[in-house]
Amino acid sequence: MLSIIKTATKETLFYKLPTLVGDILLQVGVLSFLLYGTSMVREKNLPLYEQTGSWFLLVISCLLTAWLVGVKVNERGRGVVNIANRALLNAAVTFILYNGLMAIIYELVLQGKLLLLQAVLTGFLYVIWHLLMRQIIARIRRRGANTYPVVLVGTEPNMLSAFRAMTESDDTGYKVLGFFTAAPGDVPANVPDLGVPDEAIAYIEQNHDSIKEVLCSLNPATETAFVQKLVATCENHMVRFKYVPGMEGYPRRKMTISQLGSVNVISLHDEPLNTPLAKFVKRSADIFFSGLFLVTLFPLVWLFCAIGIKLSSPGPVFFKQKRTGYEGKEFWCYKFRSMHQSADADTKQAVKGDSRVFPFGEFLRKSSLDELPQFINVLRGDMSIIGPRPHMIHHTDIYSELIGDYMIRHLAKPGITGWAQVNGCRGETKELSEMKDRVEKDIWYIEHWSVELDVSIFLQTVWQILRHQDEKAY
Repeated sequence: MLSIIKTATKETLFYKLPTLVGDILLQVGVLSFLLYGTSMVREKNLPLYEQTGSWFLLVISCLLTAWLVGVKVNERGRGVVNIANRALLNAAVTFILYNGLMAIIYELVLQGKLLLLQAVLTGFLYVIWHLLMRQIIARIRRRGANTYPVVLVGTEPNMLSAFRAMTESDDTGYKVLGFFTAAPGDVPANVPDLGVPDEAIAYIEQNHDSIKEVLCSLNPATETAFVQKLVATCENHMVRFKYVPGMEGYPRRKMTISQLGSVNVISLHDEPLNTPLAKFVKRSADIFFSGLFLVTLFPLVWLFCAIGIKLSSPGPVFFKQKRTGYEGKEFWCYKFRSMHQSADADTKQAVKGDSRVFPFGEFLRKSSLDELPQFINVLRGDMSIIGPRPHMIHHTDIYSELIGDYMIRHLAKPGITGWAQVNGCRGETKELSEMKDRVEKDIWYIEHWSVELDVSIFLQTVWQILRHQDEKAY
């Protein structure tokens, strides 16, 4: 355990602390630029920002963010996208804390344009800085430093999958010391075969100072005595022990363990959104941003779209349709009408070159402006800004029969945009495999939800719209 504590201390000292110091310097640099490099701060407010308390609050906001959210650049197994998302979350929390404290203590808030500039600059610079730190850490690990030595007991398929995940890239920093197995032929090439499982006990007792973790895939139901002794040996020598269960036949998803009395129960679907705090955070964000949009920009968007629709096609400005929502409940979903009125609107998907789409409607669909009335659904609570897209009732009836886990996607509120959409799953589904892919991505989102994931999806959506990147927007 002493080696684990030393490693944690080194990780904090050499990786987390420099990252935090960099965050603070970036915040100070951006605020200095806003105050002295833009000439946009009101002259009467400048002395208030120059006083010591303002800069002290900025540093305190950075430290509070590190405590609340954490600094994750050094964590093993995190990809580039995850690091970028965490950087954006750190920047966003610091931004909210600082400006909130300034408003409460000094009754002082930057002007709208400056606030936007501060948010954009800090977010962009945080991502660049955190990714740079990640690359530095990766280079250090590729040179053999900052490694995490592990011993693997068993060569079952699940253990071999875990081994591949640990060693697929040098920058994870895992150092597999070897396998203990009764099937030496299954040991991957260039990895030491340390002997049969029974020999693992003595090995750990002799080398515990150089082992951080032991992973075991042996079945405790059939190897009860050995597994119990192995666990006791690891605990007595302060080595972390982890069990890698065989889950062949079950979907490869993020699962969670809970307890029913003294029995461990594995849930096939992790639902991070299914907690009071997560629901409160997501609903609060939905109400705030949808309400803000509806009372500011939406009236102008409505006027523009209403004129274009009325000049292009007889009928209402809005199109409403029954869709399947949270927990399978039906609701009326609103859109700006982009098609001529037809009898098959509730059963037929839009296709490329669809004759029902009038020219202005084609513009609405390509620009995604037709989806903006769904902010009304968000404010009402039928939808969320981010989530699986709601499908027509007709399609729910069909695909729920063809795809076994189709209905799982309704364990979260449907969204205006979602993980599937920013990954190319949008528009017409010609093949069943396309819908299966969409459903898998929707389920992945439900099981991996986080605030930073929602922020990432939103930013990716905006970027794709601005670049007109989606070929299926027809």
